[in-house]
Amino acid sequence: MLRSGRPRHWSRWLYRIQWLLLIIIGLVIVAVRLHLLGLKPAYALFQAAGLAAIGVALASMLVFLWGLVKRHSEARTAALWAMVLGLIPVAVPLFTVGQQNLSAPAIYDISTDLESPPEYDLVLSLRREGDHSPAYPGATTARVQRSTPAYKDIQPLILPVPPGKVMAHAEAVARELGWRVIAVQVGKGKLEAVDRTPILGISEDIVVRVRPLDSKSELGKGQAQSVSIQSRVDMRSASRSGEGDLGSNAQRIRTFLGKLRERVELAQ
Repeated sequence: MLRSGRPRHWSRWLYRIQWLLLIIIGLVIVAVRLHLLGLKPAYALFQAAGLAAIGVALASMLVFLWGLVKRHSEARTAALWAMVLGLIPVAVPLFTVGQQNLSAPAIYDISTDLESPPEYDLVLSLRREGDHSPAYPGATTARVQRSTPAYKDIQPLILPVPPGKVMAHAEAVARELGWRVIAVQVGKGKLEAVDRTPILGISEDIVVRVRPLDSKSELGKGQAQSVSIQSRVDMRSASRSGEGDLGSNAQRIRTFLGKLRERVELAQ
């Protein structure tokens, strides 16, 4: 027996379109993670789908108000769902990247030492053709980092512990953070690792360099000098692809150095 009744309202297409846009965004993410799509076209598709979702959400607000006036429950429900779904393409980047990082400068290589950045070594074997050069980008990138207020805290870390102990703590912190540790060269004071961004899975190479830093203080005539061995920790994190990193490399450096400082202080 055929069911009779009022035809379904056209407003249901509002949330159907939003679902379609979310599916497109999801497919783009999968394509990037599988290296089937480059970052430039991916960002262009993200922007187009995001703007379309916002546009449909704004139109849905008008339909929702119309449904209130006309007491049309189906139109109100469909419009409400379309508005909620339209927030997802905006909310996800805000929560995962942060509003302050969405306007980060278009640089992909961040270092605590801009004069003599730590160099990559064994991690280079993992790079693909078409990736950025492993060499530090140079004076332009250093100038941008220096002039960006958000990067003012990206500085070397001085610890009152010999380099050997710092290296042990550094490796432990790297593994706690879920990095893929490639090499730990205690003699050279170097740790190399790889991490990936949470959504697009962009590989970012990491090198941590630990050097001894002697601190001497004069106690006065006839008294012995006080000599303490300290360590200077420098770190560099760079994306293998993309014109910018949306602040991911700087945030990784902040997190690692903060946890390393806490671990050393607890061990004292």
